Amino acid sequence: MFIRLYVNANSELEANLVLEKVLNIFQPILKSKGAQKVEPYWKIEGVYIVEITMLISDRKTQGEITEVLERISDNWTRFGSPVTELLASDTTENCNFLLDGLKMINIHFE
Repeated sequence: MFIRLYVNANSELEANLVLEKVLNIFQPILKSKGAQKVEPYWKIEGVYIVEITMLISDRKTQGEITEVLERISDNWTRFGSPVTELLASDTTENCNFLLDGLKMINIHFE
């Protein structure tokens, strides 16, 4: 799975702190992980893009994955049938991030 985080941060160090929070939330279901990129988002000052790849353990159920996602945000937009992408954004109506520091998170399962 590929994840792109849009993080409210003024430095790479601050962005990495939010990344660590996300990785800690996913830890119970992870088989492996790897950070790919941390850089300022050119469109919005004070926002960093963090891209990571993760492999979820084969033995994890949909319920366990949903529980992890609910620790990040309370409202996910789903794309595809079956679902291949999830999006949570602070601009989506009724979306309240539960994880401090995130502006948006996009998860691709393919």
